[in-house]
Amino acid sequence: LERMLTNLTASYKLYWLNGIFEEVRAGNSHMSFKSVAARMIASAWYPVVYYRLRLGATDQLAKCIEYLRLHFTVPAECSEAEIIETISSSDDAELNHLVRDLQHYVPYRLIRPFYQNELSRIRMERGALPDRAIDGEIFALNRAMQCGAPYVIDQSRQGLEVQQDWFEYFRSNDQVIRGWLDMKLVDYLQARNPSVPAISQKLHPPKKRNLAAVQRFWKDAIAVTHITDVYTGLPFDSDHFAALGPLSIDHFIPWSFVLHDEPWNLTPMFRDLNSSKNDKLPELNAYLTPFCEQQFNAVMVARQSSKHAKVIESYLEVDPHVFEYECSNASKESFSKAIRNAIVPLYQIASNQGFPVWEASFEYEVVGV
Repeated sequence: LERMLTNLTASYKLYWLNGIFEEVRAGNSHMSFKSVAARMIASAWYPVVYYRLRLGATDQLAKCIEYLRLHFTVPAECSEAEIIETISSSDDAELNHLVRDLQHYVPYRLIRPFYQNELSRIRMERGALPDRAIDGEIFALNRAMQCGAPYVIDQSRQGLEVQQDWFEYFRSNDQVIRGWLDMKLVDYLQARNPSVPAISQKLHPPKKRNLAAVQRFWKDAIAVTHITDVYTGLPFDSDHFAALGPLSIDHFIPWSFVLHDEPWNLTPMFRDLNSSKNDKLPELNAYLTPFCEQQFNAVMVARQSSKHAKVIESYLEVDPHVFEYECSNASKESFSKAIRNAIVPLYQIASNQGFPVWEASFEYEVVGV
């Protein structure tokens, strides 16, 4: 396994082996190249589309995913099964061309380590060979002898058969191999996204989150002090809830980038506006100052209640003096500086990763005012 995944200049070997492994987990020993390629795309979908990770400057897998996203009605948060079905049933010429491109070299390159001795002998006899010729030699050798390789490529070069010993090995060591493949994917993605946090949690669809404690924190703060919505400047009252939706908790820097629910990155807003913002970045010059002020006001109020102690303690991560502040301009300035120091670098990295800026537009009518 380790030898197959050495010298990774692109993601193809990783995702090709992962696709074969997933086919075996589904009970298939014989599989078409297209079905493995479809699983490659499905496995890379969330890292590329939802979390906006880079696979590499010349990686064609990302190009295939981008085409699928733009030309088919595939939402960002869809299942692997939906993506596989879309690819498998499509007669789109360009998509099928891109999928075939993923299959040209990797079926041979992945198993090349098993035939190194034979290839060395061929080079001694014939001299250096171009890569395309080497792929042909690997195909011929693979058809003639297993040499420990995990699969044999069909005569048509359109599919492969996983060898029985490898099939049983994959099935009986399912969780170990899944963990090993994930570790390899993390290493690969981290090297190409060195400043991005929580890479290990960005391989698969997100898990459900629980913001109940933070929502209680903001509801209590709103009830006892003047806190307005960062994006509109409007107060959180019954008239504005009726016009713009109930209270919702927004990640100032999108959750799909930070992948945490730390309160210093959360802000209350109206649900309808939150749906519009989605995973976009707020305009920093317009909204960071009111965000910092809102955070300070809430912390000053919540510190007086022990039931929000855990939420307040979370602010120590960005400001160790949070328990020392008073309700003064000097304290607010110091606290705001700490929040800015935490937010601004994350904002810049997220922007570099391709997270778009939210073009806020507020159209509403407050009845009864």
